[in-house]
Amino acid sequence: MTLRDDMMMHPTGALEHDRLQQSLSLIWQEEGHVSKHANWSRLLGGRSNPVWRITSDDMSHDLVCKLYNEAAATPLFSNDGTREALVLKHLAGTGLAPDFVAFLDSALGASVLYRHVDGMPWSGAVEDVARLMARLHRTNAPEGLPETITSPVTLIAETCAMGEATGIRLTPPPQVPNDLPAATRRLLHGDIVPGNIVAAESGLRLIDWQCPTIGDPAGDIAIFLSPAMQVLYGNRPLSSEEQSAFLTAYVSAGGDPVGAARYRALAPLFHWRMACYCHWKAAHGDAAYRGVAELERRASEQG
Repeated sequence: MTLRDDMMMHPTGALEHDRLQQSLSLIWQEEGHVSKHANWSRLLGGRSNPVWRITSDDMSHDLVCKLYNEAAATPLFSNDGTREALVLKHLAGTGLAPDFVAFLDSALGASVLYRHVDGMPWSGAVEDVARLMARLHRTNAPEGLPETITSPVTLIAETCAMGEATGIRLTPPPQVPNDLPAATRRLLHGDIVPGNIVAAESGLRLIDWQCPTIGDPAGDIAIFLSPAMQVLYGNRPLSSEEQSAFLTAYVSAGGDPVGAARYRALAPLFHWRMACYCHWKAAHGDAAYRGVAELERRASEQG
């Protein structure tokens, strides 16, 4: 068993994280990006990967180091360090993402360094997030990203696959219109949840870019408006008025109107899929998801 295997089998143990941090620090010191005098402190916000903040008197900015746990990928959220590095480099100077520093693949696995974004997780007006998302969806995508498809057939197939994998008894899929406009292809973050939106002094920024794709903006909208995702990150479910205000602000700010229209039509299916995903997560050991599946089920019936 390698050190990396040992760490990933015990991802929450304090001793394991100390050993992992020490090894990772030595690797980045050898690469010339981190001083041996730097202080590493664990950041606890992430659900998928161990993340540290790095501070030192001889650095002009604090850094963040993320080590990717390949086993953390799920049916809805990938966990790809090469894609995160690709997008961070592509978005340099846009103010949408942290500033990229370096990426490497070592015996411990893939890891990335980027500048720390000072701020707090978003918990404010939905219109601010709508404008941020609109900016993202107007930004050209880099080459090499996979494509996300959000057709009704695909959403149903993804949901049924999760249900079959865990023995979940699904309710019938909700009905949605057949005459949907053709999906557009935009740069998607893939995981715009409250914990991945930082309210910085310069405005909102998106972090945790390990699952970006190209595809229908309705996919990003669905993740942010998901009641389960709001609750899991310490907020309450958004009201119908807040959801409407978000979509209005998104289109007004230059967001993709086709994506907004497709979200409105497909919302019951997005909620139905997310309800199944919550059961899938609970079945795989994340008990926090068990309590929010019902929120998605009710939302799917209200659509």
